[in-house]
Amino acid sequence: MEVHRCRFVEYMPGAINALAFTPSTTRPLVACGRANGDIEIWNPLNWHLEKRILGELNTSVEAITWVHNINLTETDKIIYNTQAKQEKALKELVGKLPRLFSGSDNGLIIEWDTTKLKSKRFINSHGGAVWCMAVNHANTLLAIGCDDGGIRIFEITDSGLALIKKYDRKIAKVMSIAWDTEDKYIVFGTSVSSIIKWNVEQERVMLRMTTEKKSQQKETFIWAIQVLEDGTIISGDSLGCVRFWEGTFGTMKQKFNAHDADVLCLASNLNGTMVYSSGVDRKCFIYRIVPQYSKDNSTNERYWVKVGYSRHHMHDVKALAICEERGVNSIISGGIDTTMVFAPILNFPKSKYYRLPFVPLKPLINMSKSKKLIMFRNRNQIKIWRLGKAMTPDLDQFKQKIPRLELIEPQQAILEIKLKGNHQLMASSISENGEWIAVSDIERIKLFKVLEDIHSGCLKVRKIKDFPQITIDGRNVGANLLGFIPDGSKLVVVFMNSEIVVFGLEVDEDDDVDITVLERFDEYSKNSDCEPLTSLTISEDGKWLATGDLLNRILVYNLETLKHHMTINQFPSIHTSLTFHPSKPILVITLTSNQFYIFDLQQKKLTDWSLKYSEKLPQNFLNLKDKIMGCSFNPSSESMIIWGANYLCLVDFNNKCRIKEDNDNNEELICMVCSGQQSKPKILKKPIQQSEGGEKYEKINTDMINFQLVNRYQTLMYLNFIEHNQLVVVERSFSSILENLPPSFYKAKYGT
Repeated sequence: MEVHRCRFVEYMPGAINALAFTPSTTRPLVACGRANGDIEIWNPLNWHLEKRILGELNTSVEAITWVHNINLTETDKIIYNTQAKQEKALKELVGKLPRLFSGSDNGLIIEWDTTKLKSKRFINSHGGAVWCMAVNHANTLLAIGCDDGGIRIFEITDSGLALIKKYDRKIAKVMSIAWDTEDKYIVFGTSVSSIIKWNVEQERVMLRMTTEKKSQQKETFIWAIQVLEDGTIISGDSLGCVRFWEGTFGTMKQKFNAHDADVLCLASNLNGTMVYSSGVDRKCFIYRIVPQYSKDNSTNERYWVKVGYSRHHMHDVKALAICEERGVNSIISGGIDTTMVFAPILNFPKSKYYRLPFVPLKPLINMSKSKKLIMFRNRNQIKIWRLGKAMTPDLDQFKQKIPRLELIEPQQAILEIKLKGNHQLMASSISENGEWIAVSDIERIKLFKVLEDIHSGCLKVRKIKDFPQITIDGRNVGANLLGFIPDGSKLVVVFMNSEIVVFGLEVDEDDDVDITVLERFDEYSKNSDCEPLTSLTISEDGKWLATGDLLNRILVYNLETLKHHMTINQFPSIHTSLTFHPSKPILVITLTSNQFYIFDLQQKKLTDWSLKYSEKLPQNFLNLKDKIMGCSFNPSSESMIIWGANYLCLVDFNNKCRIKEDNDNNEELICMVCSGQQSKPKILKKPIQQSEGGEKYEKINTDMINFQLVNRYQTLMYLNFIEHNQLVVVERSFSSILENLPPSFYKAKYGT
């Protein structure tokens, strides 16, 4: 098998600036705001990336928060003037989706539409960059801290935000902000060594607490603030100190010189008994409150102790968030090294942590197999490489140990398209025949005809003018998914309103392009519970189209008859990818549970293999933290490769499945693991356990293995078979990400 290992992709994710969990009144979600303006929405129950909202170019998300108001305002109570009406209104409030707000370095507060994946409305802070924001516990008021030193309080209404109060200081930047548990006052930290407690209702300063200066010339930055249930104020500053302040009189009760550099973020649990701190030195400390016994064994006082720390990141940690309910019970962190890390609260800091993939779970790469072209989408540009040639290893070597391959011909960069505008590209596709390229941002779709120089092999493009657009509420709507049928005669577009449109593309004798609308599919867009489509795939014969959304509705269309063919029944977890067999009407559906199902489109049912084995996949494969990102069939054999960010798994359908079972009659397939540290494959088995009924055992039924797990690649961004026994793998190593970052904090130790 010839394996093309490509490391030429220049993907660089943004640093993580802010993290936030949804309120406890709605389902758990995590919002991750990045320095490049992107916002990611993760499901923390299975740590699956559900949505990715692309920000504008040259913007940064500095603060982020969720709002979910389930209380009627005084105005609402007047409108809904009976008990029955108020109960109905409250039920509607509880059922609404949480609202997402962010603050940016361009001075804007933005509310995001998490269904259409775009900004919904925005308001100017009138104070410069928004460095911090916090919503009160009633989810009715939003406080922001600005670059000019001012505090603005906005009322959260159905129509947006309304400025109701402000505190103008005009001396220093406001770097951190927090509400008290009764929503009576806010506490904010500044860039001039001071912490201020401000009464919101009376609009007056209640306390001013001051820390020592970093030096005679430099002020101390108060990067982080927390207010506990008992009124204790906690601050983290540029001196590396975590301080606990008495909330009534502003007396500093305790001070920990825990960190070797700036403390950038703090987090606390619900009952205020545990506090976490992290920052530039990458350490994440935990502090616990313990009783202080007097001589008569009374416990009138309590004090904080530093329990320990863990170090999960390779660079500055800028954000912490904690959730201890709704089945999550995790602390998450993120920073300049671009990765989000989560760890269980229980037994922290000794609990095992997991680093989420830094590459998008939906590949940014498309391929033209016949022309051996790789196309990569990066923010506002498209790059295309022509694949080279590599030495072909023996198939037995692939199963035992993947050798380091030597290139006979290197890859060549042959085309780069940089598009104008302030928006990032959301979707892109190249036709299999290499003649068309389509791209889209949030507002507009652009189509290019690809022209190749026969002698040099270089490519150039001609933009097709007046591509048909659709508008909603007077605004152009772009596409979040694009796909060509292999011969390039049809382009399938999934618009941001979830409408699917099939365009016909014809080139006449004068080389003019005629674009016609062949069909519109509205099965998704006509539903009231509309969610973004996340998957689109087209069969290699151009006959079948399969699409899926976040509600796990998977629909199959016939592109020859332009009719809806069928709807596939929902599966136990959200799908992550859809893939057609290269020569059969077979669709593979992979799930966040790492299960996969194989569906026969003609029979309209699962295949016999899937009916028998999809519920018996190897447990060690199902337990992999990285979700399946895609799969690809080898045209030369009945085998398939399933892949995630840090592994690939070869599934051979020719071999009779090897099954193990215990004395409880539980059966599962056996998985063979090939790792770089061992010369021979290893069969993973469950450990033998003791039970009241005696010793559990495993019984092997056959001698064949059809599951082979390989984990020696760097982080994978794309994988696909280009032809018989030729596999293309695109990698982006974590070390290559770190190489593009500034040096991290280092403190020399004695003797080194």
